[in-house]
Amino acid sequence: MMKLRKHWLGLVVAGSSAAWLGCSQDARLAGHQIPSVTVRSVTHYGLTLDQQASPEEVAFVALRAIRDDFEAKTPRARKDALAIQFDLAAANEIQNRNRTSTSRDEFIYKAVRSWTPTVSHYAPNFETEWERAKPRLIRRESKEPVQPNVVACEMAMEVNDPGGDNNARVVLVVWLAKDSGLWRVTHLGFDPERRSIVGGAQATNKGTGS
Repeated sequence: MMKLRKHWLGLVVAGSSAAWLGCSQDARLAGHQIPSVTVRSVTHYGLTLDQQASPEEVAFVALRAIRDDFEAKTPRARKDALAIQFDLAAANEIQNRNRTSTSRDEFIYKAVRSWTPTVSHYAPNFETEWERAKPRLIRRESKEPVQPNVVACEMAMEVNDPGGDNNARVVLVVWLAKDSGLWRVTHLGFDPERRSIVGGAQATNKGTGS
C-alpha cells in the first residue's frame, strides 16, 4: 500500500450501497473489493447524516465505526464497519487531493483503510453512544489548507491511553469538509501540540448545528 502524507494517515468513505468492484491496477490489492464511493445521505447508529447533520454527528459515527472495525471478531463484522467508514468519507474532496497516478477508487480505498490503523490504539476509548460522545467532541476551525470555496472544520477529542499511561493521553482530530452539501471525513490524526483540550467542551464546543 502506498504511503500517504503524514497528515493524510487515515482518510474516507464507501457507502453501504456503493458498487463493489473486483479488480484493481495495484497488484497488491488483488482479491480486495474496491468500492466506488458516492457521497450521499445515510443513516447509521440511529443518526441520519444528511445536509442537516452536524460535523459532530459525522465524527461520532466515523469513530464508532472505527471502534467496531478494531473490535470486529469476524470478516463480515469488519466489512460492515468498513462500509460505514466509506459512507462517511469526503470522497470527492479526498480525490481532489490525489496527486498520484492511482485511480480515484483505489486512492479513496487506501485512504479509508488507513483510518483504523492510524488511531486503533485509542479505539477502546471511543464512545458508542451519541449522547456520551457529544460533549467530548470539540469543533475547531481547520488549520489545514483546503481547496477554494471548500468549507472545512476539525473535531478534536481528548482520548486516554487504554493502558492507563497518563503520558500517552492525546488529542485525536477528525478533519471534515463539506462534500456535495454534506459534512464528511477527509482524514484522522492527532494534535502534535496538545495532550489535553484546554478550556473544556463548554468553552469551545459550538454545539450540533450544521
